[in-house]
Amino acid sequence: MKKVLLINPYETEQDGFTNPPLGLLYLAGALLPNGFDVRIVDGCREGREAVISALRDFQPHLVGITCLTPGRHKAIDAARMAKELVAGCRVIFGGAHPTIMWRQMLVHYNDIDVIVIGEGEGSLLEIAQGRELSSIPGIAFRGSDGIPRQTSVRPLIQNLDQIHFPAWHLIDIRKYQPRGNRIFRGIDLSAEPRISIIYSRGCTGHCDFCSTWWIWRGWRHRSPGNMVDEIELLYNKYGVRHFCFADDAMTVNREATIQLCNEIIARKLSIAFHVTTRTDCVDIEMLKKLKAAGCYTIAFGIETGSSELLASMGKENEIQRSISAIKWCRKVGIPVTALIIIGNVGENEKTLSETMDFLKKTHPDEVGCVGGLWILPGTKLYRDCRARGLIDDDFWLSDEPFQTYCEDYSLDELRHLVKRFVCFKSILRRVMDKLRRWSRR
Repeated sequence: MKKVLLINPYETEQDGFTNPPLGLLYLAGALLPNGFDVRIVDGCREGREAVISALRDFQPHLVGITCLTPGRHKAIDAARMAKELVAGCRVIFGGAHPTIMWRQMLVHYNDIDVIVIGEGEGSLLEIAQGRELSSIPGIAFRGSDGIPRQTSVRPLIQNLDQIHFPAWHLIDIRKYQPRGNRIFRGIDLSAEPRISIIYSRGCTGHCDFCSTWWIWRGWRHRSPGNMVDEIELLYNKYGVRHFCFADDAMTVNREATIQLCNEIIARKLSIAFHVTTRTDCVDIEMLKKLKAAGCYTIAFGIETGSSELLASMGKENEIQRSISAIKWCRKVGIPVTALIIIGNVGENEKTLSETMDFLKKTHPDEVGCVGGLWILPGTKLYRDCRARGLIDDDFWLSDEPFQTYCEDYSLDELRHLVKRFVCFKSILRRVMDKLRRWSRR
């Protein structure tokens, strides 16, 4: 039996928080029914030594490593360890960064043998089955002449219900951290691990800072019944009560979202879940259904309070729609996190004031801000910055995780601006806590 080890690289957590490696769990779900011996090591959760031990002890034939841009050098280190510890193994990379930068990675990192481009379940299975690489769509590899080459584009899986459930039994779900600070319908969010699930792939937006469109090329969703079958499995077999829909825009299809909520309610699943979506993809009736099904918080990609910047970044949304969405959430009783970016292209005191005015007007419960506009490969922003000579492809060979856009404000100025919004967030939280106490009187 061919052995496959799937690795989530170490030290790639975000804000100190680690989600289960959902992409690897899906890949394992595709391999296991086809007779492969599959293991997953979550280096992000278990650390670098756990990756070394798994390689040394398991001696896999194939090593699959997921790779995002900020943590690409940890993934490259894992590939190097695989080649040192497992003679003759084939190392396969997948994820956003190698999908976009496949040629550069194959030219500069000899420990990588094959790159899966985009959706990975079918491509990895065919690699594991031993098919000739040149006949497998959706991959890149070095030819006999050492030159990287890409095969034909693999069609996307249109019926997501055909994909096997993630192989949840390959990880210890209870080891993953909770993420919350309250009790929701009897569920202690500070004690229950928050487990990621996904209802859809892709997004309808074309934001210039995002590469989702490059990976997923559109938006597709599972059937409500199939999604709730997985939730019910996690609920009954693993005791999961706390979920996070990891979709980029979970509620794009109104009817499918409402059907999903109805299915959760009909099966009497007492759960709590977090949703991220767009403000133009909700309405008050949908929000009522989400709340009834267990939605305890929702995050909206607001980005800015400036209509001018929204248009220039390709957000394809309107400020008034965001104001209405947050108002509806407040009426229904779903707390809102407004995700914003400080330092957008064309940012100035006027646009910053518009963003602050938006937050004062809408009073979201939380404000999420990463502290600058990240320039990432595969985005329109990256192409524009490269054309202006602000960055080039060689940057991704450096040790820097990403580059922050600094044409309108320096890094120090951006840090100061972010502090202004963080201070406002603290004041806002105290105001919202007071409002909630008054509403309970």
